[in-house]
Amino acid sequence: MPVTWSGLTEFKNALKNLPAELTEEAGAIVVSHAYEAERLVEAVYPIRTTNLHPGPNRKSRWTPPGNLRKGVRTTVENSSRFGASATVRSGAQHAHLFEKGSGPRRTDSGANRGRMPAANPNQQMIPIVIRVRRRMVQQLIQMVQKAGLVVTES
Repeated sequence: MPVTWSGLTEFKNALKNLPAELTEEAGAIVVSHAYEAERLVEAVYPIRTTNLHPGPNRKSRWTPPGNLRKGVRTTVENSSRFGASATVRSGAQHAHLFEKGSGPRRTDSGANRGRMPAANPNQQMIPIVIRVRRRMVQQLIQMVQKAGLVVTES
C-alpha cells in the first residue's frame, strides 16, 4: 500500500528554518528532563543493607551495595541546532531482577533459594521515565505554542 505525503519538502524546509533559540530551548528541556528522570530513579532504588560476601560455594561474583543506583546513567546523544535526544538506562546487571522479579530459584543440588518479588511500580524505572517524558512533552508543547505555533493532537 503506497503512502503519499504532500508538502514533505515544505515541512522539511520549515523545520530547517526554526529559530535557533527555539531548538536550543527544546534541547535544554529534553536534557533537563532526562537528568530529572535519572535523579528520580536513583532516589527510589534501594541500597542493599546486607553484606553478602563470597563463600567457597558461591558462583556469582560479589558486588558491593548500591550498584542499582550507581548503574543509572543518562547519555545525551545529540544536542544540536536540529534537535536533542537523551537516554536514561540502568547498567546494573541485576536491574531486571529488581524490576520484574524472578520465579523460584534453586541451586544445582536442588536447594530452594526462594523467588525475587517484582519491585513496587513506584520503584520501577520505566513508569518513572514515562511520567517524566509526559511532563517533558507538555513543556515542549507549551514552548512551541508560546512561539506562535499551533499544536493539535491527532
